[in-house]
Amino acid sequence: MSILFRIAVPADETIDPYAIITVRQFAAFRRFLRAEGDRLGVALLEPDEYLGDSFEARVCPLALASITARFDHEPTVIAVVEEAQFRVRRVMVHRDRAAAEIRMRVALTSDRGLELDLAYGNAYALLEALDIEAESVGDIALDMAQDRLRDPATAARARARRVDHYLPHLETLLMTASDPAVARLSWA
Repeated sequence: MSILFRIAVPADETIDPYAIITVRQFAAFRRFLRAEGDRLGVALLEPDEYLGDSFEARVCPLALASITARFDHEPTVIAVVEEAQFRVRRVMVHRDRAAAEIRMRVALTSDRGLELDLAYGNAYALLEALDIEAESVGDIALDMAQDRLRDPATAARARARRVDHYLPHLETLLMTASDPAVARLSWA
């Protein structure tokens, strides 16, 4: 089990658009992403080694029209991809065998995938280094998280807990917030 550290914004609490896609569109989308990823030299699928019934896809490096062409420019797919690109997020595609449908929606993951996904022990140690109560779920205002990262005592606590190598990654994550006034560092 792990805890994911990410940037949360108020838009995450709204009901995002979703699209229901067919199995053929699902397969065509995966082939398209692999081909485009090879062409661009970047991984567009996560995880790529085994996709199974759920995967996340980077859509920001690609043109909206080139993506939605795989779905005959279906308006619900356009809405999902456009929202993901606007919010600099990935799309999540999930095949629900029980409901016999495949849904595409905006993912909580940033397009570049800068989130920190840490094992419980490392996550708790990082929270303690930041002088935050070690809870498995929580959030903190972005400016407060940045202040704690700048505090020299944080680096010392992180070294003592052997999680200091996560601090630069966390700092990069915090810099990705598009609206720091309302964004929060969230973990769950």
